[in-house]
Amino acid sequence: MLVIGLDVGTTGTKAVIADEKGRILAGAYKEYELISEGGGRVSQKAEDWWDAVVYTVNCSVKELREKGNDEKICAIGISTQGASMLACDAEGNPLCDVITWMDSRAAEEASFLDSAVGREKVYEKCGWPLTPAGDAAKILWIKKNLPEVLKKTACFPSTLEFVNFHLTGKFVADPTNAAIRQLFNIKTGKWDGEILEALGITEELLPKVIPMGAPVGKLSAKAAEALGLSEDVTVFNGAHDQYCAALGSGAVESGDMLLATGTAWVVLGVTDSLLYTDNHICPGIHPAGNYGAMASLVSAGSALKWYKNLIDGDFKTMDIEAEKRLESSENLFVFPYVAGAGFPHNRPDMGGAVIGFDLSHDKYHIGRAFMEGVAFEARCVLEEFAAKGMKINKLMMTGGAARSQLWSEIVGYVTGCEVYRMEEPETCCVGAAMSAFVGLGVYADYNEGKAAMVRSKKLELDRPELYAFYDKKYAKYRELLSKIM
Repeated sequence: MLVIGLDVGTTGTKAVIADEKGRILAGAYKEYELISEGGGRVSQKAEDWWDAVVYTVNCSVKELREKGNDEKICAIGISTQGASMLACDAEGNPLCDVITWMDSRAAEEASFLDSAVGREKVYEKCGWPLTPAGDAAKILWIKKNLPEVLKKTACFPSTLEFVNFHLTGKFVADPTNAAIRQLFNIKTGKWDGEILEALGITEELLPKVIPMGAPVGKLSAKAAEALGLSEDVTVFNGAHDQYCAALGSGAVESGDMLLATGTAWVVLGVTDSLLYTDNHICPGIHPAGNYGAMASLVSAGSALKWYKNLIDGDFKTMDIEAEKRLESSENLFVFPYVAGAGFPHNRPDMGGAVIGFDLSHDKYHIGRAFMEGVAFEARCVLEEFAAKGMKINKLMMTGGAARSQLWSEIVGYVTGCEVYRMEEPETCCVGAAMSAFVGLGVYADYNEGKAAMVRSKKLELDRPELYAFYDKKYAKYRELLSKIM
């Protein structure tokens, strides 16, 4: 029995075909463009999402069959970016470009919602602090600036709902995507009446919300033809990509912690209850039946990439050379805020800094200090989680930094956590595929799915003296941070 795991992301879509043991038998990827229009506007075409789904599924099926595998594909599971929204008519046709989660055009509308509902109240309801990037503010922007679009609008879908519609003919969301839109109350499990009243809309303009892994429906005839699949294929509801990555990394039990290391680093902990904090850790409904809590380091992978490009270097050489510079970097510190200081500082205006360099240092000393600075920021986040009573057992590490032995080791020594690196890098797709297998009844629950599909390797940290070394250096980092923040 085979399923397709889709990941419809911000810059591209990945499809994989997986079996119930978590083996990836075929896969494909297709990129699409972000459109930067100035004035904080970042949009894209929803048609590109569907075109990429069609392309990647067809390529994956073709690869599978060329390998001589004629097993039946039974289901599709979906992972998507969150809070990228558009307006559609009743036939699912886009009426405007997608306003992505990176878009900040709706600043005035967010300010209005702050007055009408309250910034902290929105956080309490949805688990996400009120921002111009949230769909609540963007709906107001469309009402104000695109009245002709509003007249024709049958639904305001985000990525998951748009894809579900084109697969099955139904606009359907899940709690993780609904919440990040800043329209859904995670305590009541419903679209929030007070927020909708402030927007001047009703639930009729929003999709139905069902749990991740619940059946949305069978493929429509049109979708089946486009994808080269049978109309018997069942589409199971998806979730926000970070929650899918958590499933695909095995972060399903309380105390598990996903560390997703991309352009930004995302920390997602599994909790027993909704976790609210003064600095806005984002609580949510975990697909496994418990809760999640998310925080982001916006200057993480982007910081090292920026530095790598600045010195016209490459990551492999930086790893090799930086590994040799442990002791000589002892008093060198990088505060890696190339895109502002994310959680827990929440200072988007904050710039980066290098402190302690001298004539003995070269570009690879600074490269190592960048890695350490991001790891120190990750420890800051984990300490915030721990301060709220969350016991952190281990880190499931995915993404670009997990492919670096050195950076992974630095994270382990700095945080003091056990680090597990995933053998299958496409964790969002694995999580989406797992949800389909759970929906089909192949696994009783996500714990059983985790045991069958997730393969990871514990990072061996065999230099115990480095825990003390990094404890001392981290304490100095926090001392310096208090002076520059």
